[in-house]
Amino acid sequence: MVKAIIFDCFGVLITDALAGMVAEVRKLRPEVADEIVAIVGLASKGLVARQESSEKIAGLLGISTPEYIDRVKNGEAKNQPLLDYIAELRGKYKTGMLSNISIGGLAARFDVGELDKYFDAVVASGDIGYAKPEAQAYEIVADRLSVRLDQCVFIDDREDYCEGAKGVGMKAILYESFEQMERELDQLIR
Repeated sequence: MVKAIIFDCFGVLITDALAGMVAEVRKLRPEVADEIVAIVGLASKGLVARQESSEKIAGLLGISTPEYIDRVKNGEAKNQPLLDYIAELRGKYKTGMLSNISIGGLAARFDVGELDKYFDAVVASGDIGYAKPEAQAYEIVADRLSVRLDQCVFIDDREDYCEGAKGVGMKAILYESFEQMERELDQLIR
């Protein structure tokens, strides 16, 4: 029986501007794209500060740090229909967010208290030192929701992160669109 529904942030709740930049760089300079991904991975585990990672990524992209930060900010948009749906779900299920993000990254994107309207637990990888698809990340969010892993549905736009969730016993939905996710979730929670 499903008791909790856990959502990813980037590519699900917010458009992933950085992923788009990395995809563009990968076309011409795959080694630079790999370096950016490595820096993001370190920042996601809290091993590199957000400002330092922004500076390094901006340098690899050949732009100033303020320009990089501006491109990320302007390239991100909240998925308000999904957030509204999560608010509805919250009446029947525990809701959570599990995001691979640097320390302070969520505070830069959401107003104080905003996430409290939608989620019973919010877990940022940079705060816990584990990032998806590491088992500990999923275990921590389930623990904070006070549910067993097999009582959770995890929703992410990355297959490897969905596989990580399945590996610890969660059900998972690969997010492709709001409509597709809603349909698949409805089938799981009926």
